[in-house]
Amino acid sequence: MPAPLHPGDFGMAFLQQLRLGCLEGDGTAVACVTTPDDVLDELFSAAYHGGVGGHGQGGAYARLHAWESLYALMGLPADVPFLDAVRTAPDHRWVRFLASTPWFHHDTADLGLAVLDPSRTRVAVLAATDTDVTAPDGSARP
Repeated sequence: MPAPLHPGDFGMAFLQQLRLGCLEGDGTAVACVTTPDDVLDELFSAAYHGGVGGHGQGGAYARLHAWESLYALMGLPADVPFLDAVRTAPDHRWVRFLASTPWFHHDTADLGLAVLDPSRTRVAVLAATDTDVTAPDGSARP
């Protein structure tokens, strides 16, 4: 972003301005501030259980995938030491979100996470759902 965003402005109203595919359509949307621990737990759970249909990873691989996802959300290269990443994570602003849109199917695998970096000029978003249906326009869903 061209100018820093105030952390208090980093919520659902801001996310809806980003024109994210997962938030397109009419429906309610909610967001709440969360912690890096919560985000890492959610990422680990998703990797470990593999969504509604199962097929998750083992514990070690689930941890690896969770940490890789957390690093990506924070914009950290893979060679950053683990303790440095842990120290950096609380400097970010973490938000969890969900919406009543055609993209989300409101099962246990729906996930919406967004993070504002410490400079308050970079936002990363991760949205996931565990469905194999087509988008409202008939195209394959991302």
